[in-house]
Amino acid sequence: MMWAQIGLSAFVALNLALGELNGAPDECDDSLQLLQEPNLTQAKKRFPAKSLGGAYMSNKESKLFRWTPTNTKLWQIKQALSAPFENANPFGSLGSVDEVAAWLEVFQSETPFGEPGVLVPWPEEDDDQLGHGGWVAYSRRQVCHITAKAFLGSKTPGYQSGLRRLMKMCKTTGDFRKAFASLLAACYADPTLANGGQGPILLAAKAKVAPSVEAVREKAKGEAVPLTSAGLRVCDYDTGAVAGAYEHLETVPTSGCQARPQDAVGVDFMTGGLAGQATQDISASWFGGYLFDAGACGLGGGQDERLSVYFPEVTVLAYFLSESHPFPQVRQPLWILGARNFFKTLDGTARFDSPMELADVPLDNDLVEVPLAGANVKISSSRPFVVFMSESQGFFDETMPNLHLARTNRLPAQRDMGQGKASFEKQVRAWYRSLALTSYDEDVQPALKALVSSVGAGPWLAGLWWGDSQLGFLAVWLGQALAATTWGTLPLDYYVYSDFTENPGNQCYILPGAACQECLRRCADPDPPASAYWMPDNAYFNWRPCVPDASICGAKGISDIVAAYGSRSVIDLWEEIESKVANGPMSTNVFDILLS
Repeated sequence: MMWAQIGLSAFVALNLALGELNGAPDECDDSLQLLQEPNLTQAKKRFPAKSLGGAYMSNKESKLFRWTPTNTKLWQIKQALSAPFENANPFGSLGSVDEVAAWLEVFQSETPFGEPGVLVPWPEEDDDQLGHGGWVAYSRRQVCHITAKAFLGSKTPGYQSGLRRLMKMCKTTGDFRKAFASLLAACYADPTLANGGQGPILLAAKAKVAPSVEAVREKAKGEAVPLTSAGLRVCDYDTGAVAGAYEHLETVPTSGCQARPQDAVGVDFMTGGLAGQATQDISASWFGGYLFDAGACGLGGGQDERLSVYFPEVTVLAYFLSESHPFPQVRQPLWILGARNFFKTLDGTARFDSPMELADVPLDNDLVEVPLAGANVKISSSRPFVVFMSESQGFFDETMPNLHLARTNRLPAQRDMGQGKASFEKQVRAWYRSLALTSYDEDVQPALKALVSSVGAGPWLAGLWWGDSQLGFLAVWLGQALAATTWGTLPLDYYVYSDFTENPGNQCYILPGAACQECLRRCADPDPPASAYWMPDNAYFNWRPCVPDASICGAKGISDIVAAYGSRSVIDLWEEIESKVANGPMSTNVFDILLS
C-alpha cells in the first residue's frame, strides 16, 4: 500500500497498531508486509497521546523487518560502550557509562514501531530504499532504537543494511564506534524521549530524477534569471588575502565566518554557527565515501568521510537505508533534517578533527515546529545537512601522471565545454538539481523552507574530483542563482580555504595575483598534518600536499568576476564561459580568459 496521501495521524496509528494486522509473516521472510490501515480511533484509545508526537512516515510503500535477539548482558553492553574510548567518562554530562548501559539494556527491547522490528521504505530503487523523490521520517526514538540494535549486533534477516555491515566491520573500536556510542548516550539523556516519548523527527529526502541539461538551460533563458539571485556571500577562512581580493563581494555574517588562527579552528560552514545554514557534504555518488573499500573505521579520507563520523545520525540513516553492493549507502542528492553535530573542531581544513571532542549536543533547545506532509512536527534546527556531488567523479584516471595538471587547473579535460559526461553544463545542472526546492517531493518542501536559510559550501567540484577551482566557483554561482529562485531566496555562503581537506591549495587560484600567492604560502607554512587529508601518491608535489605553483596565479580573481558579471543574467555568463573558455589557451586561467 502506498502511503503518500495518508496524514500524520494515520501513519502514527498504523505503526503503533501493527499488532492488529491480519495474517502472519512469511516463514521464508522474516518481515511483515503492511497490508491494511488499522482503525485510527481504536489506535488512539490503546496508546497515550504523547506517543503521537513523532512517528514513522514515508511517501513510499514500507515493510517491517524483525530484529534478531542480541542476548547481551549488562557487562557486555558496558564493555561495548567503553571500548572505543580511553577516557573513563567519555559522555560527560550526558551520563556515565554505567547509566547509559543500564538504560540501553532495557531500551534495546522496546518497540518504538509498535512491533519488535523496524519499518523500512520498500522496495529498493536507485540502489537504496528512498529512490528518486522518496523520503522517510523517523522519530528520534526510532533512530536511537535502530542505532542501539545495530550497535549491539542485532540483525534484520531479509534486509542486510549498510549500517549492519558498518557495525560488523567496526566491531569494537574506532571513531565510528565513538560516534555511535555518543549518540546512544545522548539518547539516554534526551528529555524528549522520557516516559516513552518519540521525540522530534529526522527526515531524509532524496531528489527526483535529474532534469535534462536542456531543461536547465531553458530555465536560465526563459526566466532571464539574474546572477544576484544566488545571494552570494563569501568567507575568507584562512587565505590571508590582501586588501581588495573581495572588494565587490558581500561577506558571510560574523556568526558564520571567523578566520582560522594558525593553531585552532575558526568558524566555517562545517563547524557551524550561522543559524539555518545548511552544511553541504561534497559526496561521492553515495553519502560517506569509500569506507567499505578502505575498511575505514575512523577519520580519514575527504570531507565526506569525516562528516559521516561527526554527524552519526546522518550516518545511521544513510547506511540503514541501503543494502546495495558494494556501497550500501544512500545515493545523492539528499537532504537530512534534524541531525546534529556531535563533536567539536571539524572545519574545512580538517587540521584539528582528532582527537574527537564531544560537543554540547542540543537535546531540546533547538526544536522547531515545521509542516511535514500536512502535519506539524518538531525537528532539530541546528544543522540542516545536504549531500551531493559534482558530475566530474572519475572524469579522468587519477592513476595517470596528469594529476599535477589537474591540481594546477591545467588539465584539458577540466575545461570540457561540449556535451561530455563531465562537461561544464553537467556541473551547472548538478548544483541546480541538488539544491532546487522543486527537486524534492512537495510534502517535504515546507519543512525545508522553514529550516534552511542559506547553504554553506567550500570548493565543490575542485576537491578530490580534481576539477578546475575557477570553473567550480562559476558552476556553483550559476547553479545557485537558478536553484534559489525555487525557494524565493536562498543565499550561498561560499568559503575560501588555503588548505581545504581535499586538494589543499587548489582553491587559492580563485584569488588574484598577490592574494593567490599568499594563500599558497599559508597552505604550506606549516604543511597540514598528514591526518588532515587523503590523496593518491601521484597527487603530491615532492611528497608535500599543498599545490606550490604560484606561477599559475592569474591577474583576475573572484571579485573581478563578480564585479564584471554580477548585474547580468545566468544565461549571459553561461554562454560566455562556453564560448570563450572553449577557445581559450590552457596556459591562461579561466577568469583571465573571461575578462581579457
